[in-house]
Amino acid sequence: MRSSMTVVASALAVVVASGTAVLALPAPPAGAVLPAAPLAAPDAPARVLPLPKASATPAAIDILPLDQVRPGMVGVGRTVFEGTKIEEFKVTVIGVLENVGPKQSMIIARLDGGPLEKTGIIAGMSGSPVYIDGKLVGAVAYGFPFSKETIGGITPISEMIDATRTGGPRAASARFPTPFSAAGPKAPLDRESFVAALRRPIPSIPLAAGMPSVLVGQSLTPISVPLTFAGFDPATFEWAKGVFSGMGFTPVMGTGGKGALPTASLPDLQPGGAVGISLIEGDMDLSATGTVTHIDQNRVYAFGHPFYNLGPTQFPMRKAYVYSVFPSLYQSWKISSAADAVGTIEQDRITAVAGTIGKAPHMIPVEVKIKTSRGQERAFSFRMVDDELFSPVLAYVALASVLQSNERAFGTSTIRVDARFSLTGKREVRVEDLFTQEQPAIQAAALVAAPLAYLMTNDFERVKVEKVDIDVASDETVQSATLERVWLERTGPVRAGATVPLKVLLRTYRGETLAETIPITIPATAPTGSYAVLVADGPSLTAVEQREMRQQFVPRDLDQLIRAINGLRHNNHVYVRMTRPDDGAIVRGEYMQSLPPSVLSVLGGSDQGTSVIPLRTAAVWDFDLSTDYAVSGSRLLTLTVER
Repeated sequence: MRSSMTVVASALAVVVASGTAVLALPAPPAGAVLPAAPLAAPDAPARVLPLPKASATPAAIDILPLDQVRPGMVGVGRTVFEGTKIEEFKVTVIGVLENVGPKQSMIIARLDGGPLEKTGIIAGMSGSPVYIDGKLVGAVAYGFPFSKETIGGITPISEMIDATRTGGPRAASARFPTPFSAAGPKAPLDRESFVAALRRPIPSIPLAAGMPSVLVGQSLTPISVPLTFAGFDPATFEWAKGVFSGMGFTPVMGTGGKGALPTASLPDLQPGGAVGISLIEGDMDLSATGTVTHIDQNRVYAFGHPFYNLGPTQFPMRKAYVYSVFPSLYQSWKISSAADAVGTIEQDRITAVAGTIGKAPHMIPVEVKIKTSRGQERAFSFRMVDDELFSPVLAYVALASVLQSNERAFGTSTIRVDARFSLTGKREVRVEDLFTQEQPAIQAAALVAAPLAYLMTNDFERVKVEKVDIDVASDETVQSATLERVWLERTGPVRAGATVPLKVLLRTYRGETLAETIPITIPATAPTGSYAVLVADGPSLTAVEQREMRQQFVPRDLDQLIRAINGLRHNNHVYVRMTRPDDGAIVRGEYMQSLPPSVLSVLGGSDQGTSVIPLRTAAVWDFDLSTDYAVSGSRLLTLTVER
């Protein structure tokens, strides 16, 4: 820190008055550069700036180097408090903190004017440019929660520009739990899995990483970013609110999209104007709002802090409209909504986000068709960002919202879901299942989001999802059944090549019994001996397989991963598997049965290493029976084959 800041830093002491932490502010130190004219009163009204002619290429502007910023300097900040009017507020420099992070500095300043006396620093002001003597200094980006003084941190513009220079695609930023059996994941992802994936970047790269997390006893944090949910079910929003509010966002219910605006068109992006970043567009809208700091040709700099510190991104950059400011003791926020897409946010870094005006990025189109329990057919269409961290979570939130808004929130019901994912290279992933009992919408949403999580964070190759189609049917009844009894209609040994009827008795939720007959065909080449016949629901069969393998199956390439996802077992199927004792192995994800001991020995000692999973049983015959019920239970029979 500069010597001129010594007095300032020592005087930034926390004074506890009436249980509220405030900052005791000193007079400017000797030698500080003071304004030539008297300062305006703190409650001076904000000035409305005339909007320049809309352009993606504003006139070149001078930048005030950080080493020329002194305590006591007075400048102006610009932001939108209502509509699209860019208004001016006063900025008085308190001092410059150096080395708040690796070669990072921050300007501490008092902000006055407009509604700031009542609201304090406002969520949505992130990126508001600050000028001194007509030269750009940086962006308002940090604040002190619950502070009685409107004091903020300004990110120097030079650090914003340097940190957001174009970079290549990022590595996968999320890892969802992927415990696979040979037939797929051990269990579908649930809410906790998505929350864990979202929170994972926080400990290693906090939103305040590389910046002053504590300033003389009081936390200095990035200004929260308003995240507007439009068209979402209230129950889903409440869950999402709890997740996103701890990640630097202020989730709010609101309106979204161009049709919700009170004006037909919005001016082009310009410094001090509102800018939106979209996560979802269409029948549902999920967008964050901040402020443009600087535009250089068609390059846009905003926020002054991370959106989520993702690195390279491909998020839609949109115009935005501010309806008003909602005052709050903790954090006031701008009531806003995003409109037309004008380009792409390409960098999300510790000191700024940056994008390019022009072509909008690729988004994943999602079509949802739902047939309700009342016989109504409805369709929802939206697009979500193509991002390995956010896409699975957004799919989960959006589908849960659609399902919960079209069916009752309490009581038992049944949901059938069929989802198809179109990938580049004409590949397709398909999952379908039936869920019943309490809140099946949550399970259905997780089933659809899970393939996105597995595909987009795979270790093999980058996957581009071209489209997602989802068909849903719901019913306000419980459609479940228990596997009551199974038996073979023929007793005694069975000859190879013969067919044996297997009887399966199911008992439904209300006690009705259902009998099914499954013909077991013994392979003509089956050797003599004793065979096990397992009749089970999907999870029970998967658990048996995992015990047999004694270790986790890991797909070795994208094709194996797709095959595993497409092979996910269904809740409404009865599975039959006939096995016999036999030595085999899974080698690099592929089954190899009836292997001689010499081959197993060679495989175990080869460079395949942990890619070899030994097996002690071999599947001779498999069958699955589709039903109208979510089935639970398992039964084991024995069968003797003779030639």
